[in-house]
Amino acid sequence: MKSFLLTAVLMASSAVPLSAQAATWLKTGGATSKPYGHVAYCRGRASDCRAHGGSGRLAPSRMQMLQSINTSVNRAIKPVSDSKLYGRREVWSFPTDAGDCEDYVLAKRAALLRNGYKPGDLLIAVGRKRGEAHAVLVVRTVDGDFVLDNMEDQVMPVRRAGMRFSKIQSPVDAGSWVKVTGKTSNPSILK
Repeated sequence: MKSFLLTAVLMASSAVPLSAQAATWLKTGGATSKPYGHVAYCRGRASDCRAHGGSGRLAPSRMQMLQSINTSVNRAIKPVSDSKLYGRREVWSFPTDAGDCEDYVLAKRAALLRNGYKPGDLLIAVGRKRGEAHAVLVVRTVDGDFVLDNMEDQVMPVRRAGMRFSKIQSPVDAGSWVKVTGKTSNPSILK
């Protein structure tokens, strides 16, 4: 009987929608260096790297769209390193059928922008996951920051992303990057 109750509790807790879980956002500090690949990307796509204002607030009902886009992009693109694909490191580009982590990020960001998301809510973040450098798309909402990751089909709240974040695009200027100093449950970060 105890094991049945424990199983029922665990199943019920895992069924809680992302939007109903405790909100957590990445806490940021001062300016930091830009990833080399992002600098080169911005040279070729200046409109993607302009100041765009503070982040807006997204309705929780749009979480389903996040999940759909994350899964479809993850399945459409074959993971291949820049070294194998281009013969050099750190090339940020829109993938056609293959790419590495930042290419998945750019594809997901473009799809979300086409579906009405605001640029200030779609932030590229970098750090380390499983001991390797990694880039993900962080979607800022009133319900917390959520991570779209090519290594995970499930959209994760930032606190469960399994990543040590080091820097993120500024929510007010896509061409600037800021340090990640931790995580916070204080919604004043949205102001």
